[in-house]
Amino acid sequence: MIHMSFKHILGPRIIKTGLATFLTALICQLLHLPAIFAVITSIVSIEPTAKASLKKAYIRFPASILGAFIAVMSTYFLGDSPLSYSLAATLTIIVCYQLKLFDGMLVASLTAVAMVPNIHDAFAYNFFSRLATTTIGLTTAGLVNYLVLPPKYQNQIQELIRAIENDSKKLFIQRSKEILIGQFKSAATIRQIEMINTKVSKAHQLIKYEHEEYQYHKDLTRKRTMTELEKKLQINQLIILHLSNMIYLPADQYFDFTAEEREAYVKILKAMERRAAIPPAALSTFKSSVKNLSEFDDNQLKSHFIYELLMIQKLIKDH
Repeated sequence: MIHMSFKHILGPRIIKTGLATFLTALICQLLHLPAIFAVITSIVSIEPTAKASLKKAYIRFPASILGAFIAVMSTYFLGDSPLSYSLAATLTIIVCYQLKLFDGMLVASLTAVAMVPNIHDAFAYNFFSRLATTTIGLTTAGLVNYLVLPPKYQNQIQELIRAIENDSKKLFIQRSKEILIGQFKSAATIRQIEMINTKVSKAHQLIKYEHEEYQYHKDLTRKRTMTELEKKLQINQLIILHLSNMIYLPADQYFDFTAEEREAYVKILKAMERRAAIPPAALSTFKSSVKNLSEFDDNQLKSHFIYELLMIQKLIKDH
């Protein structure tokens, strides 16, 4: 249990951050350069994908140079004083914001402040050493991110989709039981559908990361698997859409099932709980009900609900 928890915590990104930090510090020591600034840069430069690291490096490099320049100028005029720290941080943030260097704002301001007590009178040396250490930190982090344990998000996406499917099935059963007892409004099912949608959003984010990685680590098998996973996620989103329509019902409107419909509904739920095939006769009962109800305005909500129920069953059966 402890081993599994440790393995879960010590993921590829943490390993890569540790390796990038070690290599960056080692290179700086060999070149007799201050390691702290390069290490800060390398830590924040480990991104979920190689593309993200490369893209943000173009922003962090000029931002860090601006931070170094502002730190040098602040110390030149004000010395190692509280005002120097404040001015270095504030001006760095303002300049980065004005130049839209948002991804470099944090590392630039941190290193600007960290430089102030170490500059003394060696203004030119500190500025150019900062230029060198920034390059070392960004380059090392980029290479480690690209070469060491390239991220593969397919397993995570598969697990998420599996969780979405299981959660959707459980929620369908729960919501159906609520409707059968006349509970048309339910805060619990609303919370659950929101949690499922959060998982869907996370799956889409991981799919985006996977596509970015594919640009650098091409693999046809990997691409085919991703196409299948994306199709599966789309089907699940359709099921969630129909499930949402079963949950978010109009206020102050109610309907009831006939004894035959109730019996058919219970058979559907029991089959789903056993992971068995849905009895065709039960579905036929509801298909007949929809045809009969469509003619009456008073039964629009019931017709709407049964339609969503049938669509979910069709999507599950077909896919």
